[in-house]
Amino acid sequence: MIPTIDIPTLSSIAANFSVAAKLTRAEQAEVLRIAQGYACKDSAAAADLSAETIRARRKKIYRKLQVSGSNALIAALLASALEMIRSGQRVELVPGLMSDAATMAGPFNRSHQAPVENPQA
Repeated sequence: MIPTIDIPTLSSIAANFSVAAKLTRAEQAEVLRIAQGYACKDSAAAADLSAETIRARRKKIYRKLQVSGSNALIAALLASALEMIRSGQRVELVPGLMSDAATMAGPFNRSHQAPVENPQA
């Protein structure tokens, strides 16, 4: 089973991480979807946008954060989380960001749920 971070905690870490880069709310929500493992087409469906719009948004995020791609972004996000913990910074819910990410269960969370058996079968 893949370890996961709950969305409120992840949103706080992502918001802290993206302050210096001045990411928009939409870009912050995309960082959350990247961290949850969403492919461009899945993120596009979740955000009700085209896959091309998501690809362009991701490129802009990578440029702003000076990372080479999603793996480097996740590594930098985790490093930021560790720095928050090391410095004793509180992890708090970011108002407004959760509304952008409210329906994000994450593909890994969904795919690792135990199947439900039908007792009437």
